[in-house]
Amino acid sequence: MNDVTPIDETPQARELWRHRTEHGRTAMRQILSNPKQALLVCDFDGTLAAIVEDPTTSRMQEESAAALARLGGEVAGIAIVTGRDVETVIDLGDLRNRQGLAALVVMGQYGDETWNAETDELVIPPAPLQVRRAKGDIEDLLRREADNGRDVEGVVIEDKGRAIGVHTRRAADPQGAIGWLGEALERIANRHDLTLEPGRNVIELRSSRTSKGDAVNNLLDSYAPSVAVMIGDDLGDVPAFEAMVAARKRGVTTACVVSGSDEESSVEDHADIWCDGPDGVAVWLTALADGITSAG
Repeated sequence: MNDVTPIDETPQARELWRHRTEHGRTAMRQILSNPKQALLVCDFDGTLAAIVEDPTTSRMQEESAAALARLGGEVAGIAIVTGRDVETVIDLGDLRNRQGLAALVVMGQYGDETWNAETDELVIPPAPLQVRRAKGDIEDLLRREADNGRDVEGVVIEDKGRAIGVHTRRAADPQGAIGWLGEALERIANRHDLTLEPGRNVIELRSSRTSKGDAVNNLLDSYAPSVAVMIGDDLGDVPAFEAMVAARKRGVTTACVVSGSDEESSVEDHADIWCDGPDGVAVWLTALADGITSAG
């Protein structure tokens, strides 16, 4: 069986990623020894792409894209599971124009939308009416708060079709804005029977009750891998990490790879492998691709 120690001892690895548990080491060894039985699942924002003030300008890290292209022909499958809508991720990742990603599946809106890179098949259910109505209520809320003297500058509404994201990253006080928005958005979510999903300087109102854990379980059932990893950075990824841990009871070797950040430090408690943000994820994916190439 291959030993991952040479990869782990590189200077970049020590600075940008490291093992936290034996589950991480074991998963890497199994991927290197039998990549055709491996499933890689990745979040997008904060994992494959850096978190930016304007979410419409987010782009996949080129080093991560190159590593995934190399891994695509080696592993059983690669999936991106994201709260974004599928078409936005295809565009931001330039996924239709990248070579080597035929094995890629994108699951958007926490799995409610899908895209198969090999067939270019898109499955996008119609956007529910209650999301449109909730968006109007949020716009009214921000207008009222501004009229009452509240600083709403930098609070941005992102229309995701089946969900609405309210971002505060560009506000003068991002965490303070999350604080006063929380109760009001919860009332709007309850009014329209939507799910409230907190994240990194964002609160999302979703029409679906599915989670990334549901998406990961569907992928595990579909691919039936012997080893699988989930890479994520945010509270929305926690159900996916929990699904990976639960899969161990069914005999699947799994690891949770956390793209670390100061904004959601609690997520790091789930890390079998820790990476220093998207840059660290890119280095880890590249190390994995290098290891498979060397083993071959």
